[in-house]
Amino acid sequence: MKRATVVFLVVALVPAIAGATLKPAAHGDFGHYTFALTWQPGICGTGGGCLRDQPHAPWIGLHGLWASRPRALIESGVTDREWWSRGCDYYRHDSSAPPISSGLRRALDAVMPHFRDSLLTHEYDKHVACFGFNATTFFSTELAMRRAVVASAFGRYLVSQAGRNVSHAAVSSQFVSAFSTDKRTSVQLRCERNAAGQTVLTQFWITIRTGEVDRFPSASSLMNALTDQDTCPPVFLVPAWR
Repeated sequence: MKRATVVFLVVALVPAIAGATLKPAAHGDFGHYTFALTWQPGICGTGGGCLRDQPHAPWIGLHGLWASRPRALIESGVTDREWWSRGCDYYRHDSSAPPISSGLRRALDAVMPHFRDSLLTHEYDKHVACFGFNATTFFSTELAMRRAVVASAFGRYLVSQAGRNVSHAAVSSQFVSAFSTDKRTSVQLRCERNAAGQTVLTQFWITIRTGEVDRFPSASSLMNALTDQDTCPPVFLVPAWR
């Protein structure tokens, strides 16, 4: 298959965000989503790292889209941290791969970190299956959302900083400016130490209002994070691929 044909197929699988509507069939009374994107050289250079087949083409990768606690779990005393740890396992555990086409699976494989255990299957089990989301709509929407961030001034800024030390304040300000928002903590930066002892960017998490995914990344879709999960210091490295 020629490269042009491959590109066409991948793009065709990713609808415009405005045309995608995420409708949970169950437990839909949660308060917000967290959209988790990865800085691929960072997440693959820390912890257990990524597999040898990890694509190096994308700098900004996809981790997942996570619904917050459903109301019934809040009322039963389940804490944020407990929900982050178990997610859908409060309702069901499904270790099967998501029911999506091979083409959509390839598109996700191109932008998700490749860990020893399938991140795609983990995300489906922990954040998707128990809500009854249509898997094709859910993961296609994630791809479209990621594409919007990559194409934004913020995405271009991060890529331009690869290999450089940056200030936390500068990165946050770039996000605020790019998306015309006053919700400064709607983006939370995640850092870890690599093997050389450097503190590096690994992810960034964006808080989105429930029911506003169709409008992402417009300012109206963003909200300040309710819990501080930002782990980056005042200055850190935006690592490049080695």
